[in-house]
Amino acid sequence: MLDVSSIKSPLSRGFFICNKKPGLPYSCMIVLTINETSESFVVTLNEKRTLTSGYYLFVFTNITTKAVKTKIYNFTEDNSSYPDRFNQFDINTSVVFSGADTGEWLYNVYEQASSSNTDVTGLTEVERGLLKLNAATEFEFEKYNESTSYKQYTG
Repeated sequence: MLDVSSIKSPLSRGFFICNKKPGLPYSCMIVLTINETSESFVVTLNEKRTLTSGYYLFVFTNITTKAVKTKIYNFTEDNSSYPDRFNQFDINTSVVFSGADTGEWLYNVYEQASSSNTDVTGLTEVERGLLKLNAATEFEFEKYNESTSYKQYTG
């Protein structure tokens, strides 16, 4: 069972600034589209990593529904040209977020030696942030062409 009690929610929901100042709860936002078979996202995980080889456990928690999704990446799955500066991973959102709601999600990333563990107890957190999961198609307003008639009072 996945323990999500250590995952913190945002302090403010009005806006989001991407920065690396100490003490702020989130440093970056990932933007993905649901039902995409291959998307890339960038994070900065090596700054706090202590293991030389291992795996990253990504824990995604929907802010509204508290639904939890997980994804494990091997350290070697990093596609970045400059891994000391940033880490780039590919994700299949149609698999990882299957049946999930779009909207805002929290993400927490942990380093671990196991390739299958999804329990965050005792793991070292290397990054946390916000993820915006967009719908596959944009919402469009539907305009109705009904004519409106008014009755005038003549009394």
